[in-house]
Amino acid sequence: MNRRPPVLALVGAALISVLFSLVLLEVVLHVVGYPRTKTSHQRFYVEHDVQRGWRNVPNADGWFSTDEYDVHLQYNARGIRGPEVPYEKPAGTFRVVILGDSFIEGYSVNREDRVAEQLEKLLTEQDRSRKYEVIALGTAGYSTDQELIWLESEGVRYQPDVVATMFYMNDVWFNGQSKYWRGEKPAFVLQNGELTLTNVPVPDPRAGKKEKKKESGRGLRHWIRASSKIYALISLSLENSPGLRGAAAALGLVSPREEDEDDGGPRVADELSVFQKSMPADTQRGWTMTEAILDEMDAVAQQAGADFIAFHIPFKGVVYPADWGPILAKLGIPQDQLDSSAVKQRFDRICASRDLDCIEPTADYVRAAQERGANGERLYYVQDNHWNAGGHALAAQLLARRIRELQQRG
Repeated sequence: MNRRPPVLALVGAALISVLFSLVLLEVVLHVVGYPRTKTSHQRFYVEHDVQRGWRNVPNADGWFSTDEYDVHLQYNARGIRGPEVPYEKPAGTFRVVILGDSFIEGYSVNREDRVAEQLEKLLTEQDRSRKYEVIALGTAGYSTDQELIWLESEGVRYQPDVVATMFYMNDVWFNGQSKYWRGEKPAFVLQNGELTLTNVPVPDPRAGKKEKKKESGRGLRHWIRASSKIYALISLSLENSPGLRGAAAALGLVSPREEDEDDGGPRVADELSVFQKSMPADTQRGWTMTEAILDEMDAVAQQAGADFIAFHIPFKGVVYPADWGPILAKLGIPQDQLDSSAVKQRFDRICASRDLDCIEPTADYVRAAQERGANGERLYYVQDNHWNAGGHALAAQLLARRIRELQQRG
């Protein structure tokens, strides 16, 4: 007599079949790269930090995608993109610590294409007599003030031989501010010519917002939302469904529209004031703070026994003048009110007056952009303002050359 399988056995078999199908579908979607997941970097890879305002989420692992790139991001236990590196420097090792913002975090390129990894490779090729390690302390949105705090609290613990800070034009505005588009941040003020840190501990902008705290959770839920192609496919369908989008947002399946706008990036009008011929008072104050902070970074590095390099990252619109148009159109700023060389000139003056070792590579980037443009190559993305792999490679070459000069100098 045939006995019918138990109901639980049938249910179990069905669940295993469904699970297998989902895993198979996930693998297939990853292989074919569909759909491209436009993940919010702010939502999945950033959390509050009482000293620096925010930091990358320790041990986060997922993908960050836009229309121009699809990048796998992995952070170590200290919230640094890259492998775990002990503070203690092994004998015979030459270490470089690079500090910066999203250019140094490098979320727009694969890790092997970042300036840090390319620099380490170049230094090793130049000198096989020792081991080289380049540690990138980079977090999106950081200004020079937050980089100084990170250098003092952690960067010097790596016992660097060289400290390089990668200065970008929007550092100027935010070096004079205690707020950023993400929320509040630490801020230095000058008292009797000395830097004094204020607004620390930094208030948590999400305090009391339980739902947002849940959104920043880690583990399986974090991985699903940041990496799963099936989840991305469902989200894409809900995004494009006017009737379902509101309910999906309420359930946390997609981002509310206002949060999507917040995740888009900083408000650029104030940042671009560094190029105005008639510079606002707040921007002038930002330059004053920038000069003092760079000088202090130099002092901290030297006290730790390291050489210090300040590297100016040229703004994309300066390297590609044609890119100014779309940027200015959004802001309503007439181009005749701007001086594209203003940041370079001020940076040069700071380096000279403070006797800083600086790399001002605008001419190198303009020359390389013109040369490579003939082959259809770029150093920056078209839509995104960040370097692509070519832009990172040029920065690595310039840094490697300067570090080699420092080594030969003694």
